[in-house]
Amino acid sequence: MEYLWLVWGLLILAVVLGDVRARNSVYISPEKAAALELASWPRWTEIEPPDTRIRILWILHDYVPFVNAGSEICTHTINRHLMKKPYKYDVWVASPGFPQRTFEGVRCFDVHDTATLFQVAKTTHQFHSHSYYYRKQMQWFSRVTGRPCVEWVHTDNYVRSVGKPWIDKKLTGRQWTVFNSKSLRSTRIDVPDSACTIVVPIVDYREYGREEGKERKYVTLSNVNDNKGGNLLVLLAKALPELEFLGVKGGYRKQITVSDVPNLKYIEHTTKIRDIYAQTWVQIMPSKEETWGRTAVEAMSSGIPVIVSPTPGLKECCEEAAIYCDRNDLDSWVAALRHLKRDSEYYKKMSTVSLERARALDPVPDVERLEAWICGTVQDSAFPVGRDPTFFEKNMLFR
Repeated sequence: MEYLWLVWGLLILAVVLGDVRARNSVYISPEKAAALELASWPRWTEIEPPDTRIRILWILHDYVPFVNAGSEICTHTINRHLMKKPYKYDVWVASPGFPQRTFEGVRCFDVHDTATLFQVAKTTHQFHSHSYYYRKQMQWFSRVTGRPCVEWVHTDNYVRSVGKPWIDKKLTGRQWTVFNSKSLRSTRIDVPDSACTIVVPIVDYREYGREEGKERKYVTLSNVNDNKGGNLLVLLAKALPELEFLGVKGGYRKQITVSDVPNLKYIEHTTKIRDIYAQTWVQIMPSKEETWGRTAVEAMSSGIPVIVSPTPGLKECCEEAAIYCDRNDLDSWVAALRHLKRDSEYYKKMSTVSLERARALDPVPDVERLEAWICGTVQDSAFPVGRDPTFFEKNMLFR
């Protein structure tokens, strides 16, 4: 009995110190809110029954438009497609600190809003996530409710983080995986074909194109962290003072920037990527790790030649439409850019093959196949009976 107070004290301390909610919430500055016109986003107030619709709940660490990285954009692209059929799907997103608003048809809320989270989850048919950070929580929801869970794998880091085994035997056939490329899927031979599918990031070339009135003058790198090639961008700008370079700051990892290179400028993280491509002469992707290449496809959709490092994902994505250079071979990047600058016919050729490749990646067939998979294979794996979570589980799940 004399140690009871000590036990309770340690338990309270663990709960307080273990509460990471504030540390993992998006910060929306007044300036960002104004730029995104947050005040105009509709507020939702009702969580009505899904009726005959398939209710999908995404549990994510970030979401557009506050973070516009590949995984977030891919998720929102899929969600926008599904919500074009509101009679068939009902899509929700729970993400730390996200305001309770409807963004482009998708109802969003703060994942730490426990009451809302469990009210939505109670009538959810499928749990989805691309966040390794919340993988265990999503699988827990699946175990408790009997609903299937789908994890979307976009990065090598996700694959490494999972370790072995990948399949949770407690989920008894309700665990599904979507890999974003054949090359990434090949890294996990322990995942059976029957439990996974491949869906490359959806980029519709029809949504891009050359905008008149803007000069295409920049060699552009999107996301200037180390993995994406932020250091190489600086070296290229110094080696080629006759060209202009643009670095678009990303939404994650430390961004590498300098202020003493006159032909290199940086702009902040932005949702207006078409404006960037309208000013881009060549897109570069000197990535150390890249499992596909969404940025490359976007640029190619605009008829912009791309120079990339030969990662398995980028080679699968671009095939013969890109110029390949080792990220550690500065001279090869310099030579490739000079060739494009000095030989206008070569530039036109690479522009043409880029656009042809983007059109060959028409996402419509993949989207139709994905829909059939969600409505059939995934939905059919649900268990008819689950249980309600306990009070303790509800309040400790996301601490």
